[in-house]
Amino acid sequence: MRCWKSLSKILVVDDELDTVNLTKVILEREGYWVTAASNGEEALTAVQTEQPDLVLLDLVMPGKSGLEVCKILKSQPKTKNMPIIMFTALGRDVDRKLTAAVGADAHFMKPFTPPQLSVEVKRWLMQAKASKFSRQLGLDHPKLKGRKILFEIDPRADYERPVRDFTIEASFYEETVIVITQKGSAVRHVLEDDVNVKFLDLDQVTSFSAILNMHSDGALSLVFDSITDFILSQQNSTESVSQMGYKFAQNALKVLNEPRITALFLLNTAAHDPHDLASLRGLFSNQASYDSQGIMIVKLGDNISNGINSHNHELPISFDHNTCQKGLRQ
Repeated sequence: MRCWKSLSKILVVDDELDTVNLTKVILEREGYWVTAASNGEEALTAVQTEQPDLVLLDLVMPGKSGLEVCKILKSQPKTKNMPIIMFTALGRDVDRKLTAAVGADAHFMKPFTPPQLSVEVKRWLMQAKASKFSRQLGLDHPKLKGRKILFEIDPRADYERPVRDFTIEASFYEETVIVITQKGSAVRHVLEDDVNVKFLDLDQVTSFSAILNMHSDGALSLVFDSITDFILSQQNSTESVSQMGYKFAQNALKVLNEPRITALFLLNTAAHDPHDLASLRGLFSNQASYDSQGIMIVKLGDNISNGINSHNHELPISFDHNTCQKGLRQ
């Protein structure tokens, strides 16, 4: 059984310090990571900096009310799918209608017992984890599974957020999760305490074939961070950047062409010229991008058993050793 609690961050927003402290004690004993805010403005800031998985939000506070905060968060692409539980002593029908109108996921009454709080939080976290990444693409998990996605990132944005969502969802379904990244990367930093993630260093990892040999059974979710960094690591190659990136991507897609494998290939578009980008994009039937506004779907192919466009099916499975002499090696 996977340790899903270790992944869960909860933001408690309430202007009553006693309520905040009691809630923190209960949830921290359950194994959650808990942070707090005492008003609406602090809550909005904390959501951006802490990236919580769930918010317990008081209805009545000085300044921005819980209703205002909830409406703002539910209107933004990056936070609209985050569970928000209105946390209040107001239980009239009109109060419940108001919370529902701003998009709150639940209306939880104070005072409460520890078991009541635990059950409510667990219920919404479990529901969110089941589609934490796929929902952002307009899919459910079965329709995400098997896709190989070119994920174009703006390095100035918090792109590690959707990567974390991807790994959390995969862990929820007890899939093997492997992240290939550089030491000290933003992705490694945000996931380093996740006991469900296996890390492989970008400049030392064996080939994809070797990874598949080690994990030959069961669902496998893979994050490759990133095609851009891999190309930059090949300083001694005699091939052009364009040739190297294209050959790496087409061979990687062919090796990983199994329905049980879902993969996210990160690409820093700012580091590639338009011609190279067009070539790489042409290889992937599934593409999305991420910037400060959140995820934007570029295209999602109908055939989820692979991520390769149909005209690439004749490609060899093995890596070219000269291309991969320093990074991914055969």
